[in-house]
Amino acid sequence: MLVQTPSKIFKSDFAIWKEDNSCMIREIFTECENSNLKKITEIVFDEDGNYDFQYVANCNVLILVLYGEILINDFKKNISAHQVFTLKSTETDVLTIKNNLEGEKADILIIELTSKKHDNSFRIKDLNIDFRNSFIQIAEDVDYPNFIGLYDGRKEDNYVLYHPQRSVFGMVINGAFEFQNRLLETRDAILLNQIDRLEFEALSENALLLFLEV
Repeated sequence: MLVQTPSKIFKSDFAIWKEDNSCMIREIFTECENSNLKKITEIVFDEDGNYDFQYVANCNVLILVLYGEILINDFKKNISAHQVFTLKSTETDVLTIKNNLEGEKADILIIELTSKKHDNSFRIKDLNIDFRNSFIQIAEDVDYPNFIGLYDGRKEDNYVLYHPQRSVFGMVINGAFEFQNRLLETRDAILLNQIDRLEFEALSENALLLFLEV
């Protein structure tokens, strides 16, 4: 029998969206005490929309494009769906993020974490999520275990934490999952505390899940 652990669920149905410069923004998670996870934000860009994202010193930042295509500052390469941009910085600065497609919207997820190693780097990586029914690492250069997976309906999986009794943040990008005996649907998220093993089951086809050990 699976033991229920302390948790907090963030239901997308109750999300508060704010408008900012042709973008709609919702804060999924904001910093809580003694957490390495600082903030998670979803931003939906209208055509020609842009957003100035300020990051703090000594941080890890992951930007996942959920759909559409974006351009960040003066980086020459566009970033599209199924790609992730990662940044580590010892300084506070601003990234200007723009929707790069005409006549279409873009949707991104920004994950902010405390950096364990105070260094500077950035990277753009393709996510091979077509390998189904198994979780894959999102970014190797982030200081915390981080995974994404695309699952068929009724497929089950489990994850043993690298550091027992840590917390796990999980979010359903698409579809529905039973996540540690809790129902999560599209854009729902959860923070589980004091956990050693994570168990989940996809309840729909093409169900996409991400989670981080923090």
